[in-house]
Amino acid sequence: MFRLHGFFTQNTLKTLYVLEEIGAEYEYRFVDLLRGENRTEGFRVMTPTGKVPLLEYDGRYLFESGAICRFVAGEQQSPLYPADRMQRAVVDQWMTYFSNHPGRWLTQLYWEKKMKPAAGLGETDEKSCAESVRYATAALKAVERGLQASEWLANDTFSIAEPFALAYLEQAPVVDFDLSDFPRVEQWYERVSAREAPARVRDMVSPYRDAVIN
Repeated sequence: MFRLHGFFTQNTLKTLYVLEEIGAEYEYRFVDLLRGENRTEGFRVMTPTGKVPLLEYDGRYLFESGAICRFVAGEQQSPLYPADRMQRAVVDQWMTYFSNHPGRWLTQLYWEKKMKPAAGLGETDEKSCAESVRYATAALKAVERGLQASEWLANDTFSIAEPFALAYLEQAPVVDFDLSDFPRVEQWYERVSAREAPARVRDMVSPYRDAVIN
């Protein structure tokens, strides 16, 4: 069985969404980053980075959310991560794109507007927020074009790229980033967000988030 050590923000959510979508059996263990639970000696034994998410499986440990998502989908032989090398590469390309482009900037917005104040690390940097909005907007134009010919990001079918990207995009309404300029992206977001797997994860994780943010 997989054991996922994580927080409640997008990197952990990506892995939880994928675990749920592929139907994997797993256990979730909350790590409170604001209390430094990731910096304890016991946690550092499991990962040199001291970061979450962290996957524990068969006595071994794996960090980095993209690596975790790919591993669990491959280990479960899920059709959501196709065996065909080109189709798998197309899934990988969209996961990488979201991590490095729209997801990066939406996460920066979430940090500035939500997490930094909650952690008592200073006021929101409005200049950083403006930069993040500008770059996220530019990056989402490519996603909008990519969704012209298909409802899904990769290979004209639902894949692990969807729940992976969802964790980034669902930060948008929380930080008042308007998706209405991207109607295909907005429709994609509504379809994926309404699935049962993300709803189950939200029910599981929301008590931890509410305790920290509120």
